Amino acid sequence: MQIFDLTQLRSLEVPPLFFTNGTVNPAAKPVIVKETAWYGLFGSSHNIVINEDTGFAYSVGTKTCAGGLHIVNIQNPLAPVCAGCYFQDGYTHDAQCVVYHGPDTRYTGKEICFCYNEDSLTIVDVTVKTSPVMLSRKPYLNVFYTHQGWTDPTQRFLLLDDELDELEGPNPHTRTLLWDISSLTNPVLKTQYFAKEQAIDHNLYIKGNLAYLANYCAGLNILDTTLGHDGVLKRTGFFDVSPECNTVEFMGSWSSYPYFASNSIIVSSIERGLFTLKRNTDMSCS
Repeated sequence: MQIFDLTQLRSLEVPPLFFTNGTVNPAAKPVIVKETAWYGLFGSSHNIVINEDTGFAYSVGTKTCAGGLHIVNIQNPLAPVCAGCYFQDGYTHDAQCVVYHGPDTRYTGKEICFCYNEDSLTIVDVTVKTSPVMLSRKPYLNVFYTHQGWTDPTQRFLLLDDELDELEGPNPHTRTLLWDISSLTNPVLKTQYFAKEQAIDHNLYIKGNLAYLANYCAGLNILDTTLGHDGVLKRTGFFDVSPECNTVEFMGSWSSYPYFASNSIIVSSIERGLFTLKRNTDMSCS
């Protein structure tokens, strides 16, 4: 794990553009930015999940901790320290770790990780880093690859995407699973939302009452989660970054980022690069 102090970018001399009018500029030189610190207790890692409220990083999919949560204290980012390991449920593909303030008051103020472990939603209390405790492990019908998910701001429900169900399962339409997590020890799959498009889903994030889903060939889909606690999801917007692709292929949109204060939305396109979007809330005809 490399740590970079990004303030060093402010003092870098801006190099000439690599491309000028579509041709390579031979005078352009790459700028080398050196790491500020380094943590070497794991090698490859699928992802690094950071809880900014507590200052802990959770590396997932490493060759340590059976592929589970490799916990690193980064409160001093220049001196990261191993803090613990959660291996009891094997490989974790992705996770979201939060300070819990939801309806299950038994865990108020605890640090909870919602883990997406290939074949289950697994919820872990990581408050004590040296001895994490599994609160629940929930598989579900037609599980093919439990990939990623996110909780709503009230932590009453979460949305989960299974990356391979559209490709290998009985229904090729994008499926988003809505879970009632009002009990952390007994989460319940409340409903399944199927989009009209046939596309694989990848990463999703929730901001306020909107969920932003990067659905490969279907691009960015925005779901209104206002009635999510009742098991109701409604599409309220979309942007197709790959209009020539309309099937279950690994093309199109890979991820999005909706958390800018400006409300701008960043969406990736595997074929076309980065899109910066602004949600159009004016649906009038004027």
